[in-house]
Amino acid sequence: LFSNRQILAIMTSNSLIQMSRLSILAFFPIYIKETLDYSAFTLGIYLALLYAMGIVSQPIMGLLSDRIGRKKILVPSFTLMGLFYISIVVVPSGISLALIIGALGMFFYAILNVTQTAIMDVSPKQVQASTMSAMSLFSQPFIFGSPIVAGYLVTVFGIKSSFMYAGVTAFLAVATLLPVRFQRTLYN
Repeated sequence: LFSNRQILAIMTSNSLIQMSRLSILAFFPIYIKETLDYSAFTLGIYLALLYAMGIVSQPIMGLLSDRIGRKKILVPSFTLMGLFYISIVVVPSGISLALIIGALGMFFYAILNVTQTAIMDVSPKQVQASTMSAMSLFSQPFIFGSPIVAGYLVTVFGIKSSFMYAGVTAFLAVATLLPVRFQRTLYN
């Protein structure tokens, strides 16, 4: 499994995008409550918006990835996620922030299914479940360390650095996928 460039690229990009997601999940509530001084109710609305947009986009992303290919969905999605992560701390609060969170929500949860499908596509059929397990195992050490790195950055540079970190890791996920051509396995 680890000698296949496609599998390694998907595992690595999955790790990076999960790292960025965890940084956002850890520091977005703190940013909303402490930096913007919004109420817990407003935070709940933003988090619900993030989730609700995923409900709408998930079947659309699945259908599109089946029709045009996994990579053609993953690369632009990861790129937009990186831009939206950074935009959270760049745009003014209020309706602009709500629009960014809504747009981010279209990818935040839905893209995980496309990533899992991509790994299944490129892995030999007789070891697809093992490949999924290996992807999870491969990702965990990186994901585990992500909130620690983000926390360190926040301690040294301030809360906005966690969003920059999330954006950079999302862009690294894109860079990992770009040079690799996805081909479905022909094994039975």
